[in-house]
Amino acid sequence: MIEVHVIDVPEFRPMVDTMRGQPAVTITGPVKGYWTISAPDELTFDRRAMKMKPAVWYGIFTGGLNGEIAHWGRDEVRIVGTSRPL
Repeated sequence: MIEVHVIDVPEFRPMVDTMRGQPAVTITGPVKGYWTISAPDELTFDRRAMKMKPAVWYGIFTGGLNGEIAHWGRDEVRIVGTSRPL
């Protein structure tokens, strides 16, 4: 299971809002100041869809994640399940 932990502040709220209603995505929280976005196989975030400025975009994983970054570009990041034990 892939998990992305999102700090519950307005700058990162678009991560939660744009993932709502996505197939196979579960959102829980906020708990102790963090939202958790999870999916069984992969998560893809689109900077432009979230209307994030680049400075915020490069800090989207400050809350932590459980998975591997398969692709990180200027406008899209894709997280997949880890291929090695945690």
